[in-house]
Amino acid sequence: MSSSRPPDGEEPVGRRAERKKAAYALVQELLAQGHSRRAIARHLGWGLNTVLRYANAGRWQDTIRENRPRPSRLDPYKPHLERRFADGCTSVTRLHSELVAEHAPVTYAMVRAYIATLRGAPPEAPPRPPTVRQVTGWLTRHPTALTEEDKAGLQEVLAHCPELDKAAGHVRDFGEILTDRLGSTLLA
Repeated sequence: MSSSRPPDGEEPVGRRAERKKAAYALVQELLAQGHSRRAIARHLGWGLNTVLRYANAGRWQDTIRENRPRPSRLDPYKPHLERRFADGCTSVTRLHSELVAEHAPVTYAMVRAYIATLRGAPPEAPPRPPTVRQVTGWLTRHPTALTEEDKAGLQEVLAHCPELDKAAGHVRDFGEILTDRLGSTLLA
């Protein structure tokens, strides 16, 4: 989860922001009561640098630091991996073996994760076809009870299956007959 400072004028929100606000208020209150920074750190069980950060901040929002990515042992070898990947070597096992042969302090998992970023996101999978239950519901519900999405799904299914389209016509005809008969019975 990457968290960075919001643009000026916007106040940070969320649990982390609430914790920071409460910690800042606590440290400022203890300072106002005359406690030393070291005494506050001992009392709260916090590190002195943490207390100093809250004590020296002009406002609680200044205590929120950006999360910067930490350097990795793989960083010096990334250009080599990128070059080899561009040359067509996409085998994580081979690339890891090459780095280990050069005495690089990297693990297989590190190389695998980086190669996954080079491969990019897999192409988006096609949408899942509707289930039998969904299609049955589309066919047996009154057309006015279908959402626009349901209607579009039904039209797509019927366009791909002429036999089902014919069966859907029979279902509609039966529904109309049933509605007419029940309607006339209820009116009598």
